[in-house]
Order: sequence, then structure tokens, then C-alpha cells
Amino acid sequence: MRRRSALGALTVCLLGAVGCRGLGISRGDMTPPAQVASGARISEAAPPRVVIDRDCSKIEDSDDEYVCMKNDDQRPAEMGSWVIRNVMGRSYNFPTGFNLPPGATVKLHTGAGTDSATDLYWNYQVKPAWEKTDKLTLHNNENVEVFVSEARR
Repeated sequence: MRRRSALGALTVCLLGAVGCRGLGISRGDMTPPAQVASGARISEAAPPRVVIDRDCSKIEDSDDEYVCMKNDDQRPAEMGSWVIRNVMGRSYNFPTGFNLPPGATVKLHTGAGTDSATDLYWNYQVKPAWEKTDKLTLHNNENVEVFVSEARR
């Protein structure tokens, strides 16, 4: 009895479109299905609600410019690697390990200084970095836009 190749059997199967069981492909020829890592976790929780507070902020001030961000959530916001940016591409990356407690506000200063729980310093050379008409966006560590602050007119 003559053996057919898997390709030949498949061709016959496709042309005949009847009785296509048992094509003679061994399990060793099959590609195994993708596996999910045992340590993988799926999170459906939304990121904590952190907002840009324009009333608190001093934008377009070359002496002491800062943007205020407030955690309006009941959970602490782990903001390490978050980014705030404007449409011109000016962006600040929050330091690794920075956490904003529930109800707390942090001021992101354009100038130089020493970071604390309430004040972060960018040491950005162009002052002012932000304009009052800027649209500012806040992105979490997965680059998901979590807040947009529209410009005031």
C-alpha cells in the first residue's frame, strides 16, 4: 500500500471537500498552542483617578512654574514611570517608586530642587515649559491616558 504525503492528502481533501478526516499528519508536525505564563495576571481594576488641578497650578511663570496633580481616589497612586506631556512633546517622567497617597497633591516644578512627597522638580532648561493654552495629558506606566486637562481660554 502506498503512503500519501500530508500535502497530497490535503490537496485531495480540499478538491474533494468530502471525507477529510485523518489526513495522516502526525502530532509531531503540529504547532503547539500558545501558552499563558503561570505567573500572568489579568487586572480589571482601573488606575487610580489622578487629576491635573489647573486652579492650584502656576503655568507660564518663568520664576516658579508648576503643575499640580491630585489623587482623587481612595487608593494610593503608584505613579513611578507615569508621564505628563503637552501636545508639543514636552514631557516629564515621574521617578520610579513615586506614590501619591489618596487625597494628596503633588506639585511638579519646572525648575531645579530636591524631590519630596509633595514637590517634584524637573530641572527643565526652557522656562516656562508649559503655556496656559496647553492641553496637558497624564499617562500611566502602561502609556494609557488617565487624565486630560484642556486649555483655559
